[in-house]
Amino acid sequence: MQLKSRIMLIVLLALALLVAVFGALGWYGEQRWSQRYNDALLQGQRIAWDRLQNESLDRQDALARRLLEDPAFQDMRAPSAQQRIDALLAEAVRHAPGLRIDVLGSRGALLATTEPGIDPQPLAEAAWVAAAQSAPGGVRGLSQVAPRQYDWIAVRGFGDGALAVGQDVAQRLPELASYLGGDIFLVNMRGAEAVGTRPGTLAATGATVPVRSPQVLVQEAPGSGAPALQIVSQPVANPDRRVVGVLVWMQDVSAAYRSDRLFGLVAIGAALGFAAVLALGLLAYMRHAMEPLTRSVGVLQALANGSTEASLDHGEEDAEDESGAIARGVAAIRSELLNLETLRQERIRTRRQQERLIRDQLRSLAESLDPGSREEILAALGSTAEPPPAALAEAAQQQPAAAPTTNQLAELAGILGRMSGLVSNQQNRLLKLLRELQAAMQTQAMLASLQQELEIARQMQLSILPRSAPDMAEVDIAATMIPAKEVGGDFYDYFPIDAEHLALVVADVSGKGVPAAFFMAISRTLLKSNALFLQSPGATIAALNDQLCAENDQMMFVTVFYGVLHLKSGRLVYVNAGHNPPVRLTGGTAGYFPRGTNMALAVMDGQEYTEGQVVLAPGETLLLYTDGVTEATNAQGELFGEDALLHAMAAVGADPAAGGHAAAVTRRVVQAVRSFEAGAAQADDITVVALTYQGLRS
Repeated sequence: MQLKSRIMLIVLLALALLVAVFGALGWYGEQRWSQRYNDALLQGQRIAWDRLQNESLDRQDALARRLLEDPAFQDMRAPSAQQRIDALLAEAVRHAPGLRIDVLGSRGALLATTEPGIDPQPLAEAAWVAAAQSAPGGVRGLSQVAPRQYDWIAVRGFGDGALAVGQDVAQRLPELASYLGGDIFLVNMRGAEAVGTRPGTLAATGATVPVRSPQVLVQEAPGSGAPALQIVSQPVANPDRRVVGVLVWMQDVSAAYRSDRLFGLVAIGAALGFAAVLALGLLAYMRHAMEPLTRSVGVLQALANGSTEASLDHGEEDAEDESGAIARGVAAIRSELLNLETLRQERIRTRRQQERLIRDQLRSLAESLDPGSREEILAALGSTAEPPPAALAEAAQQQPAAAPTTNQLAELAGILGRMSGLVSNQQNRLLKLLRELQAAMQTQAMLASLQQELEIARQMQLSILPRSAPDMAEVDIAATMIPAKEVGGDFYDYFPIDAEHLALVVADVSGKGVPAAFFMAISRTLLKSNALFLQSPGATIAALNDQLCAENDQMMFVTVFYGVLHLKSGRLVYVNAGHNPPVRLTGGTAGYFPRGTNMALAVMDGQEYTEGQVVLAPGETLLLYTDGVTEATNAQGELFGEDALLHAMAAVGADPAAGGHAAAVTRRVVQAVRSFEAGAAQADDITVVALTYQGLRS
């Protein structure tokens, strides 16, 4: 590495370190400010929640105290006491939505309640009843009374038991949402949304809410223009101080979030721009300062390569700085090299005379060899012939002064040694050619046998594929498979499951050749047996995956698109296990199915496979294919691609003669691929299956 490059590298590293330090300080300050802001959000949420909870519990406690003033609670064994208590409870909850009142015995047994149902569970636990009887202020707090219901509960004790008043939290969450802004949710201890101002909104975000610790996060929904949501969560406890849920406050902070992110990007861009301008300025200064040294180094390199014509510019030797000292040293070296060149030319002339005499003697000896060997020796002698004086002078000028000239005497000695071994070498070559010919004949015989066996395997593979379309008037099916080798790893199938359902499958086994063909045959057999037994696409593919994983020592895998078509309605239920998305052709419009998220088969057992569903209208065409179509290449190595496939399908739909005919679709798609390849070798198996739904036939 040059000196100026090393200096620039050191300066740039120092500049990068400075930018990194300031960036780290800015990031640390941002984190501290963010933590304080998050603490303020959590505190505000807690204050608003406590205020709403205490307000509701105060009302419930006042209602409980007012009810307990009735004489019926002084002696509940009186004949009319039970009727009087029931009437009081019914009147209390008549105009209070979400309010529930329970009368509990001293051991927590439910004596009376406003909750309808055959066997309602008490609002309060036995321990709360005992605590309410001993505490003057009773027991109050939050409780999860059902998987999707939380109540604020106020328990007041009396002589023979306790009175529990519960208020459904969901009824008052809109008040908290109106005060804080946004939406309010309660999440259970499993992290699932229980109640909220807009049910299902929190679950739709996909956010993971911790159940034991407070958290503030900003989650940007996927998609362009999607809102950024701020989620503030903290646990809430029941009267026993046990956490029973999580209070979640969610609000749209898109404007502030995008503004902060834009400011950060602008700040980073400004810092990088400043660093780039500074680096370019340093580079320009170093280039100007190091220019005299660069010219001196160039002259030294030319002298090292044997060119004494190179010299410094006029006046450079007179400079008083370090560059002038280096220039004077370079001039002295050039003078010494000129003297050495004169001596070297004299030595070369003397040696050329000796080489000429030896070469003439070797030519005379070569006449006694066989024609092939003689030509070889004469050619070698010709390659070492003495060049003319003009060429010799030019070569001497181009050769480095410090490097020795070519030792042609040693080359001539080597030619003499080669002559002595030519006879034995010729015999050895003949024996080697005979052995190679024998081995080639054996290899050719083995190759012919192997090709015959591969042709038999190809015919067997094609024989297990469907040979004709199913006898069903509702569909028109056509298929084509072109293996890249004699046998391939693609397969397709279509077969009726019952009188109203038709199974349709296209798959691609990893790799090509015989191993892929065997794995394909096993996969097809297992798939068909599972399909006829299980019928559901998701269950069929899951069972097939487990079976393939059980005996997969070669670690092969297979991508599958498997669907079941209801012939009367056109509803297609399918599973895409890592395969290319099919193309749906409606009139002259072609589009891909949504890309699947399922894993390929034989990768990992115990997988669940998600089903998809579409409804085909009469006249619509479905194209299934393998990656040999979209990944076909031409002579320039370009891929056919998914866009070209869509264009080919749209062209089929726009052609009245081809529309609605599955055979025309497969033929046109294969023609489009072959036209794109333009004679290039086929890289992968090509499989195309077209299905045109004709609709219900009378």
